[in-house]
Amino acid sequence: MKKLLFAVVALMMFPVAAQQFEEGVHYDIVSEKATDKPEIREFFSYFCVHCYRFEPIAQAMKAEFPDAFDKAHVSFINYAGMGVDMSRAYVVAKQLGKEDQIGQAIFNRNFVQQDMINSKEDLAEVFAAIDMSAEELEKAMNSFSVRGMANKMDRDAGNLRVNATPTFIVNGKYKMNPQGFQGTEDFQGDFLRLAGYLLELDQ
Repeated sequence: MKKLLFAVVALMMFPVAAQQFEEGVHYDIVSEKATDKPEIREFFSYFCVHCYRFEPIAQAMKAEFPDAFDKAHVSFINYAGMGVDMSRAYVVAKQLGKEDQIGQAIFNRNFVQQDMINSKEDLAEVFAAIDMSAEELEKAMNSFSVRGMANKMDRDAGNLRVNATPTFIVNGKYKMNPQGFQGTEDFQGDFLRLAGYLLELDQ
């Protein structure tokens, strides 16, 4: 009876230790080699409603792991032929340090106002809020550095077999599985704990 009571108290005091993460359930291995530095990458699309719903979790992950977390926009969700343009727009916003502001504005327009961006003119309206003209946006999106970074995000997604969004990859090796947490009472907390666990596996 004392052993049982101790076990119950231990679970109450150390709930994180009680969480067991299993390969094939909570995460999958998608690469044999891990990155040199710890990293968490969310592969996402501005056209993905699930990415919009996951945004609070992504922001919490960014706050919890600021040195490791990053996003990568993918172009294979090609609504109205705008997949590549949206990836380049994300890179532009990131280079300006405005990725959170622009991302929030785009998600709000697409899924709150339900007025999907389907042209460069629509995209320019969003960037006008940060005092960037349509001409400046077009020039930036066509720059060598922006095109190169957008292409690299797509290559990385292909190499890691990313075919749906959002997909969270830790250390270039582990894909986090949201489905593994069905029935949890604290999905966000458990998901962040999984990210922290995977960050340390190869360190």
